[in-house]
Amino acid sequence: MNTSEVIQRENIRARELLNGESRALEMYQYLTGSPKVQSYLRTANRMAVSRLGYTDHGPVHAEVATWNALKVFDILEETFRPNVVEEGIGDLDDARLIVLASTYLHDIGMVVHRNEHPQASINLSAPILETKLMDIYNDPGKATDILSFILHGIYAHDDDTQCLTLEAGITKLGDGCDLTKGRTKVPFQKGKVDIHSVSALAINNVILEPGTDKPLRITVDMDNPAGVFQVEAVLEKKISTSGLQEHIEIEILVNGNRLVLSHVKRLFRIQMADPAEPLSPKEK
Repeated sequence: MNTSEVIQRENIRARELLNGESRALEMYQYLTGSPKVQSYLRTANRMAVSRLGYTDHGPVHAEVATWNALKVFDILEETFRPNVVEEGIGDLDDARLIVLASTYLHDIGMVVHRNEHPQASINLSAPILETKLMDIYNDPGKATDILSFILHGIYAHDDDTQCLTLEAGITKLGDGCDLTKGRTKVPFQKGKVDIHSVSALAINNVILEPGTDKPLRITVDMDNPAGVFQVEAVLEKKISTSGLQEHIEIEILVNGNRLVLSHVKRLFRIQMADPAEPLSPKEK
């Protein structure tokens, strides 16, 4: 992948990462074809962007976050066994279905409010999923087990909630890796100019690939060090409660130059600080 390429978020389709005739693909087709789900996502985006001035939380974010999560799943599958497999409940296709459904639906609770939206997402997702899971598994017990994994993934996508399954951790990473400038374009154009929007506008691409020293490498390609704020405020916070923090390496590209994250953070802080103020011991 060309790291200098600016990703066109609206063109991303998670379908590209799914095998034909899989249960995960069946769930994806159901969710993307559901008028109720698509309406919830559009309304969630009105709440997020139009009313609150936040970043995209609608259909495009659902698609991009799901694509990210499936990509992470494929990378980590070589190293880790998903909980649904480890606990003897299902197989890898079930695990992929869980990651897909929890990631795709994680933000629909924004139709109610930003506050406590993970809980609202659970309440709205459960009836949407129950009927389809029964169709897929034709087993009330298995369908309920799979539903419980999905609901945990939805609930635990919040920054401060610790993920207790690998599937939930992957959902959280999928969400956290949607950092590129397209996600904040509309709020910025509407006049929301703050460190969040300016930082997001600096990020061109997020590349997910196997790491050298750790199973997963996340490379964030940006135009200038302002993008580091997004890495710290969004991505690192998600990683810290994903349960996978010891298995991820983050790399930063600024104008094509690979830099150590701690050095970029220090550079960013120096640029933002009052020149007359010395750096604190923590900043040093």
